[in-house]
Amino acid sequence: MVDYLSALEEQGELENFLEKAAEDESLRAHLSYWEKWLEKDQRDLLERIIGRKKEMYPPNSESLPLELEKKFSEKELALIFSNMQAIQLTFGCSMGCVFCGFDAIKGVREHIPYSQLVNMFQRYGKQLSKGKPFLYWASEPSDYVSKGGLEDRTYEDVHELAVRYAGYDPHITSFNVTDQKWIDFMARRTTEYRTDRRLSVFGMREKQLVGLQMRIFKGYRGAGSSGAGPQRVQLYGRQFRHVKGMGKTYEEQQSTEDIPKAGIACVDGVLLTPRGLFNLFVVPISKEFPQGVIITPLEQITDEPVKPGDELREVMRRSVVEGRFSHEGAISTEDKFQIYTGKFPKKSTVHTSGKRYSVSVDQNGNILDSRVIESDDENLATPDE
Repeated sequence: MVDYLSALEEQGELENFLEKAAEDESLRAHLSYWEKWLEKDQRDLLERIIGRKKEMYPPNSESLPLELEKKFSEKELALIFSNMQAIQLTFGCSMGCVFCGFDAIKGVREHIPYSQLVNMFQRYGKQLSKGKPFLYWASEPSDYVSKGGLEDRTYEDVHELAVRYAGYDPHITSFNVTDQKWIDFMARRTTEYRTDRRLSVFGMREKQLVGLQMRIFKGYRGAGSSGAGPQRVQLYGRQFRHVKGMGKTYEEQQSTEDIPKAGIACVDGVLLTPRGLFNLFVVPISKEFPQGVIITPLEQITDEPVKPGDELREVMRRSVVEGRFSHEGAISTEDKFQIYTGKFPKKSTVHTSGKRYSVSVDQNGNILDSRVIESDDENLATPDE
């Protein structure tokens, strides 16, 4: 993709191509997701074009995120939200870590309007409760701010929507280790649905850790807890340096090519971002899949059968991957990368508009076997050729 855009740039055709791409939902989503891989001038041009389009077509406060109701039927939306595993509230990240496993662009550019999130949780809370999606991906949760009405809405407000309408307390991993107000929120037991919350401390020095722990205990005291017993806030990555060899830093890895590596993606299913709707499927890191995940814009849901020999990423354009936890990475203090511990072929379920398919997929994303699930008790039949 980068080579193709560079060739267009040399021919003086890049801006014309990006103008057209910004009008194509799938292509815009794809380019945005991999934006960190583009050259800086290409990124800047893409952002200017998308920003201009956004000004021309402001978001509708009465709609769902991305105005999904215009593209999918009620039945299709129920299927999508039932298999949603992650909701990325902002495009871009204030942290923009060099080693980000999801290639987050530094600096927040866009967010999902709070009013649209309200509509989504109110209408599809029952479906969202099935996958319990966490509210970040290539983003920092505490970055979220949605302006409108009498007050700004923040991540805490969106978190409360999940608690109120979908009945779950979203898992949080954050790199915001200095904002006491945010740490107070992380330390607070907000609901009966207790979920651990994590602060990322990869490579943090001991002195910094001590200061952070003091801020966390201050948060516990503010919440009326002594901090004794099980800790609500976990310090994640304390024993590790930042793991290289995933996302864009995969290009720099040369010494471990013979060892299967894993990214930080931990779910198969559906991802919603401010720029697009995607299917996800966890695989080992490779040149083709440098994040350790196959990610494809979901364009439509058709009745086209899923057959052996199909490429999963093409099938993912026209069907929904069933949501499930699928974390296949393991690291130790000696490793500078994550070892892939999953086994292939890997089983999954794919939903078309009329059928469910039990599929077997190899580590390159090729479908080896596909059988129709005839009923909820999973009697299987081979699909017609």
